[in-house]
Amino acid sequence: MEISIKRSRTADFIKGVAIVAMVQVVLMEVFATQNVMSGIVGKISLFLGGPPAAPVFLTVMGYYVAKSNYPFLKHIERGLKLIFLGLFINFGRNIVYWINPGHHFPEPHFLQFFLGTDILILAGISLMVLAVLIRLFKGHLLIFLFLTLVVLLLKFILPPVASIYPNSVWMPLLYGNYNQSYFPFIPWFAYVLSGYAFFQIKNYFVSEEFKHSKTVKIILLISSWIVLLATARFGFDVSISPKLFFHHGILFYLFCINYVFWWLLMARAIVHKFNNKITGYIEWLGKNVTTFYVFFILLIGNIAVFFYKKETIPYLIIWFIGFMILSSLLVWSWNTLVRKK
Repeated sequence: MEISIKRSRTADFIKGVAIVAMVQVVLMEVFATQNVMSGIVGKISLFLGGPPAAPVFLTVMGYYVAKSNYPFLKHIERGLKLIFLGLFINFGRNIVYWINPGHHFPEPHFLQFFLGTDILILAGISLMVLAVLIRLFKGHLLIFLFLTLVVLLLKFILPPVASIYPNSVWMPLLYGNYNQSYFPFIPWFAYVLSGYAFFQIKNYFVSEEFKHSKTVKIILLISSWIVLLATARFGFDVSISPKLFFHHGILFYLFCINYVFWWLLMARAIVHKFNNKITGYIEWLGKNVTTFYVFFILLIGNIAVFFYKKETIPYLIIWFIGFMILSSLLVWSWNTLVRKK
């Protein structure tokens, strides 16, 4: 029996902003010249493609797993679909590159690309593992907070597998500073766990015994804001270093979670205050975030062969507008086709 979940405009809005942030940073990393990347525009782009993108997406995913209360097998099914979709993207984004006449790839090289940890593969693995944990621990808040800490600390306990097994095709999915591992399960699963735990914490904060305690809420908000300001430079520095960002530790995680908290508050205020074509488009992107991401990555991956690291800022702006329009049209066409069936 399908469970109906009322859509949240705030959730759709922040997912929409997250995909826009991801589009611009992927475009910058693939198309921009080295001068642009190393300049202030490149650094701002990397930051905008950092905390506002993947951490937000994964935290929201964990939150809605808790809110949906889907049965175990439903989560497993959705997780497998995301994994296969991620593998499809890894293959499809490089078709032009792989069929280039005269270029041959040894099998390990192909598999390293094919099994590179796309965020959809991470989401699929995370969804299935979370489903198992929910079944085992019945959603107990303290256990999930403890598991979040464990995932973050594993980095300091596990051996440097990238050095021990440099040619592994499976380890990059889970852990290790591999070049093809953009979103390894450790540490990124911590955000999914945090989103799940946040839903339970939120229920407590709005419960009858707590909702009138304004003093505690004000203290928490002020403390959180002070911490965010104090760690802003640290968060920016990690965000603009891809190696540190994709394989970060507990301090950057705390920065991101604090950022996500404040971004949720701001997004909620924006959604309640504005309801126009711009916010409507961003919310539409959030509703279709997976489909949009698939089309965009397939497009840019195959076009990048011809424009890799060649574009300056004016052309990057044109490319950004073009990719947003074309990907949106493809999503609209796909949705129209699916509805007709």
